[in-house]
Amino acid sequence: MNRNIGPFIAINLLALSTVMNSDGQGFINLDFERGVTSSNTIPGWTAYVNGSPTTVLSNNIALNGGAVCLLGTNGGFQQIQGAWFAYLQGQTVGFPNTASIGQTGMVPITAESLIFWGSVGAGDVTFNGQTLPLVVLGTAPNYKIYGANISGFAGGVGQLLFTSYSSQVGGQWDSVDNIQFSTQFIPEPSAVALLSVGVLSFGLIRTRLQNGTGLGRNFRND
Repeated sequence: MNRNIGPFIAINLLALSTVMNSDGQGFINLDFERGVTSSNTIPGWTAYVNGSPTTVLSNNIALNGGAVCLLGTNGGFQQIQGAWFAYLQGQTVGFPNTASIGQTGMVPITAESLIFWGSVGAGDVTFNGQTLPLVVLGTAPNYKIYGANISGFAGGVGQLLFTSYSSQVGGQWDSVDNIQFSTQFIPEPSAVALLSVGVLSFGLIRTRLQNGTGLGRNFRND
């Protein structure tokens, strides 16, 4: 579902300073900190289990089946960014469910990428039903920084949807926090894979030439 491209592209935490505040563009509460109340746990977002709207658990998780939860540090959960983050409990053994959160808005017209913090297992991210291939931009002790190329949807209106399909692995499902639109370009995973192969091939050829093997054997000094 995602690919680690840290060694191959020049994106680091400093690049995250290029993010844009998209509240004026229709998307709100991208860090899940806004107006948390018992009656409206994740303002701006709709929670789904198996595609049907559902209520959100606050500082609690489901023991089985699918659920969407809002977890906070005051509930004893480890912080990602700020005080709250979304926790998607998808499929578990014997309970084939999906858990999602979605919001409809306009992607900023200058956006090149979507960036968020969290942990993604077998889940995915879509915009208007189109999957956004994820790449890993960085890793922290309890979360990863993910990015996706969204330039093709810049200026467009649609639903941004995060979905968890994954079985429980190591006591975790999928977590999402600190969603941002950025002007930072992020290549598609297929392009990164091609670049990786090219870099590896160049390195092997260079090593063989330096060692006097391979292509180097075909040259003589008469």
